[in-house]
Amino acid sequence: MLDKQLEPVVIALGYFDSVHLGHQKVINNAQVLAKNKGAKVVVFTFKGNLKGVLNGEKEKTVFTWQEREKFIKDLGVDDIYFAPTNREFLSLSKKEFLDKLCSAYKVVGFVSGKDYRFGKFGEGGVSYLSEYAKDKGITYLIVDTLSTKSEKISTTLIKSLLSDGKIKEVNALLGRKYSITGEVFADRKVGRAIGYPTLNIKVDKDKHGLKDGVYFGDVTLDGIKYGAVINYGARPTYGLEEKLIEAHVIDFSGDLYGKTVTLFFNAFMREVKKFDSEEQLKEQLKADVKSVRDGNYD
Repeated sequence: MLDKQLEPVVIALGYFDSVHLGHQKVINNAQVLAKNKGAKVVVFTFKGNLKGVLNGEKEKTVFTWQEREKFIKDLGVDDIYFAPTNREFLSLSKKEFLDKLCSAYKVVGFVSGKDYRFGKFGEGGVSYLSEYAKDKGITYLIVDTLSTKSEKISTTLIKSLLSDGKIKEVNALLGRKYSITGEVFADRKVGRAIGYPTLNIKVDKDKHGLKDGVYFGDVTLDGIKYGAVINYGARPTYGLEEKLIEAHVIDFSGDLYGKTVTLFFNAFMREVKKFDSEEQLKEQLKADVKSVRDGNYD
């Protein structure tokens, strides 16, 4: 348990809205600095849809805050400061924001990207943070932006790729497989009736959508990894427009209702199709499963 007042900490600053490779670079630099200073690592982020609040729009997020929490913890940090997305916190001036962090922790270092903004209306930037840190005797490290061959790695880019169903490209930018976590619920059980039972997960209303389609994926259940055929989107064969996730887990049998599972997406397989009969759908699912078994989904 981190003693916030006694143990020195280095704080990685950012929204970390998709915890992509650029975000991980900031956190990794904070870990190196913390090791040099004999300190712990704290990641500062927001709980909730920050950009949606700031823009006054229903801007979707790539991941829920619970998913981001897991990704950040998996990087081996010591604590996460989840700031609220409310009027009181977002109205703090740039100095009040930094003072609040320094009163919450014994801060010996800050690390951020070079485009980091903070305080009311984003009035604070790296120049002000540099001056503030210098006055406080705090080390401040600015991390260069990480880019692909053609553009900056960003959540905006990842959203665009998700909308196009380009999962392989998304996974490369995330440094891990894109995933969706949710609770399995009982639906119509049509898949079970035709020999291809599915686990069904509702898509979080604040989550940025994938391109409707069928994906090759996998899921780990009770420590065993299974391949999966994942349908994301509507179900036109049955005239159902509500978007949800139906995943046929290959070679798995069991009851998962009420359990929370994480589905990992490896690649886009094909477009969603409307079939004239359940028999045609069954034949397509048979072909999909074979493609997954054979690794033939490019």
